[in-house]
Amino acid sequence: MTQGLLLALFSLLLYGIWGFSFKLLSLKGIQGEWAVSLVMLFGATFSAMIAVARSEAFPLERFSGNIPWLALVALSGAVGNIFLIKAMSYPGLSSGVVLAISGAYPLVAALLAYFILGEQLGVTQAVGTAAIVLGVGLLMFK
Repeated sequence: MTQGLLLALFSLLLYGIWGFSFKLLSLKGIQGEWAVSLVMLFGATFSAMIAVARSEAFPLERFSGNIPWLALVALSGAVGNIFLIKAMSYPGLSSGVVLAISGAYPLVAALLAYFILGEQLGVTQAVGTAAIVLGVGLLMFK
């Protein structure tokens, strides 16, 4: 197993715990903008502590010209997480369905990359994209 695949599997596990934890917070009445703000603040703090512990240099020269893109990533992530945690709090809406729908974000990323960056979708990627759409559609039926 390659190191990249192992990291992806750890990412899968941690994102699963993350999604479950958001549902748990919503069941405890902790939801909305302040919950997301605290989660993101803690996440940023932990990430910075890991970078410092690894003696990773801060790449100011790469970041300085990309502030608008960094702001877009932060804004879309924050607002997306606010919508996610609010969707999880709706009674009768399964956290599995909410996470599956929001977890289909690679579809949006692939389409944006295709239309804006001119990236090409291979046959396998197109079939995978169709499978995402079909899978999320099937989740909507009870």
